[in-house]
Amino acid sequence: AMKALSGGLITNSAAAYAFEAQYENVLPIWGVQREKELDEFISYIDNPPTMTDEIRALIENDRKELAGDFCLGCGYCMPTCPAKINIADCARMSLLLRRSPYQPHISKEGQEKMNRIENCIGCGACKSRCPYGLDIPNLLVKMLADYDAFYAQHHGE
Repeated sequence: AMKALSGGLITNSAAAYAFEAQYENVLPIWGVQREKELDEFISYIDNPPTMTDEIRALIENDRKELAGDFCLGCGYCMPTCPAKINIADCARMSLLLRRSPYQPHISKEGQEKMNRIENCIGCGACKSRCPYGLDIPNLLVKMLADYDAFYAQHHGE
């Protein structure tokens, strides 16, 4: 099972492990981004997390928050974008702003990355390649509007 942590948006690896462990013959492909994550995953070999009511509640909360036009950041939509939009990051920016340290995303570089959305020509190349059937051009417009509102609220903090 790939993208068990949804590109870092699922923040509790023990919950992801316990969820996947419910299914026979599922082997997680974790996609480690930090050494801390690797240490967690290795610890599960000797101490595997199991499903509890607390983990079920956490999973349900994540499911509600991540439902709908949720981009997993798989990157299959790229690099075909003629506007050079980093779709894998931009299409999930609302969640990145709220589920990870947001400061790098509202930096000058982060703004430049998000403002490329304004150059989208609506060619649909990204949409045709999305394995989840997301309407990426419209999703990007929503993400930019949310980004601009978030930026206005948090710039200068």
